[in-house]
Amino acid sequence: MAASYKLMMIGVLALIVGGLAMASYGYQISIYPVDSGLGNLARAESAQTPEELANYVIAAKRELPKSGNPVWSFPTPRTDFGLMQLELDRIISRANSIANVEPHSSAYNTGMNDMHITLDAIQENIIEALPYMYVSTTNMVMSVIWIAIILGLFAVMKRGRAKFREEYESQ
Repeated sequence: MAASYKLMMIGVLALIVGGLAMASYGYQISIYPVDSGLGNLARAESAQTPEELANYVIAAKRELPKSGNPVWSFPTPRTDFGLMQLELDRIISRANSIANVEPHSSAYNTGMNDMHITLDAIQENIIEALPYMYVSTTNMVMSVIWIAIILGLFAVMKRGRAKFREEYESQ
């Protein structure tokens, strides 16, 4: 019994470690780049010069998905990363356009305000799409594998318990 108990405990620990590793991997691959891109967009929104704003937006563009819509059930243009990338390109273009404008002019202030408002809207759209990114194909496959391992572990434990009862009753 002691050997089978140790084996079960090793299986349970392996299951926990495997689950934590899969969750960490899924976050690192699916969510972290988008979260990092959100951070750059927040920095761009608070930027005071068009050059700073453009640099943060360029960094965010690299980290965000190039295309696709994670909201697979009812996709909308608000959660389409391809459209967000186009809007980020437009923001970079606007930032480059007003970089040569007098900093204290109304055109400069209007342009900066417009870009800040647009960046805020893009961040809200990304936050709206973020929960759906957890349900990516990779994460679903990893979850199915993890559930299969749990079911297999329970089956082994049930057989072991039945075998132990038979041995105990026969004595």
